[in-house]
Amino acid sequence: MSPRIEEIPIEEFDLSLSGMRIMNPDWVSRVQDSMWLHGQLQPVVAREHEGRYQIIDGFKRYFIAMDLMIKTLQCQVLDIDLLQAKLLILSYNRPHHSMEVWEEAMVLEDLIKTHNLSQQSLSALTGYSRSWVSRRISLIGKIDPQVAADIRMGMITSSQARALM
Repeated sequence: MSPRIEEIPIEEFDLSLSGMRIMNPDWVSRVQDSMWLHGQLQPVVAREHEGRYQIIDGFKRYFIAMDLMIKTLQCQVLDIDLLQAKLLILSYNRPHHSMEVWEEAMVLEDLIKTHNLSQQSLSALTGYSRSWVSRRISLIGKIDPQVAADIRMGMITSSQARALM
């Protein structure tokens, strides 16, 4: 089945993968300004999951739509499994480097833990080098839990956290 574009009511979205993304206030503000002026320019990307639409890409658009009281969002619906969805989180954000290093590390760590993947298989699946995967994974283990919480809240960047280390 090929991807399709649908208009999805906002309450039908599943945000269970949003924990792997950081809501950087500056980025959210830019997207919000754009959506306020131009409306939704890109569809949210999701997969059907347990009768809902699990967002893979477009969390900022979703939260901004909630703030702007938009009732539906255009959505590209993909017929993929959870492993593929998590890999797409990395690939959708790769071209414009819109993911923090910490976000990449969270996705990779989740893939290792929940899908029992090795760093070598992650390298093959993502197209990144084994050293790139290893550096991201080691970041999770080295950062103090409070600093990690500050990163997830968007209070500091991954670069700032590395400098603190």
